[in-house]
Order: sequence, then C-alpha cells, then structure tokens
Amino acid sequence: KNIDDEKFKPTTGEIVAPKNAKCAIILPGEVEPIFGNESILEHIYNKTKDEALAVEILNRMGLSDAVLYRAKYRELSTGQKERARLASALAERPNLLLIDEFAAHLDTLTAARIAKKLADLAREANITLILVTHRREIIKALRPDKIVFVGYGITRVARPEEYRTLLEE
Repeated sequence: KNIDDEKFKPTTGEIVAPKNAKCAIILPGEVEPIFGNESILEHIYNKTKDEALAVEILNRMGLSDAVLYRAKYRELSTGQKERARLASALAERPNLLLIDEFAAHLDTLTAARIAKKLADLAREANITLILVTHRREIIKALRPDKIVFVGYGITRVARPEEYRTLLEE
C-alpha cells in the first residue's frame, strides 16, 4: 500500500508540503515499515548506516535491552513492535512524521513515556510531528504546540481553555 493511493487523497482541497519535506508515515495496517528477517538493530542500521545512531534511536524508543537488539521483529511483543515501528520511521531521518495511534497497544505509563521521548526527539531534531491519538495521557506527554480536533466533518484548532484543560488534567 502506498500513500499515493487514491484513498489517501482528500476529497476537497489539496495537501501542499514544502519541497524539502522528508516524510515518514505510520498508518497501522496501511503504511508501515517492512521488517525482514534481520534483527531490529540491523533493520535500523540499514536505514541509518550509523551504528551509534541506530542504538540511540532504539534506546530513545524504549528498546534498550541488548537482547532486543538481536531480536527479530516477529519475536517482539505487541508493544515492542509498536516501538520498533516508531524507531524504523525515525531511522529514515524525516523532518515530517505522520503517525496514527502509535500507542494503541501500549499501557498508560509506557505510552506516556514513549510519547514524551518522541516529542523530545522531534523537538531536538526539528521534526514536525503530526500525530493522531484519542488518549489524554499521550497529549499531555507530547506537550504539543497545537491541538486540532477532527471529526464529524469538522476540523478546528483547540481554543486556549480546551488546550489548558487537556494538558492540566
């Protein structure tokens, strides 16, 4: 499946991205990294060509155990697979990262921890992060610059009081 497929095109309007946009996308079940028979460390290294960077990406995504470095994707737990997909997307060195519900299979504490790490990394590396979530703990951990509500044919930016409520509760 490809992001250029007709089903990903808007029914009205257009999507315009800067010419320098290097986008990595995770849409579960639609657009995901393809893992082969290599270890997850080899998978990340094959994208970065930098062993230290590959290890750092895995560490930042909560896959810091040496046993996990040698594990194949199919051997990981569901939550570890979620984090491996994030690491794979980050290994592409994007400046725009689009993610849909990355934490669906993570417990509350792990989801918040990974969201915070992802937000910190995105800020450090100047990555624009567009993320879809329904989980308040993820929104709080991300500390987003902007929150956009989407649903029922409506798209709108959160009002200041909504933004504060989402981040303070």
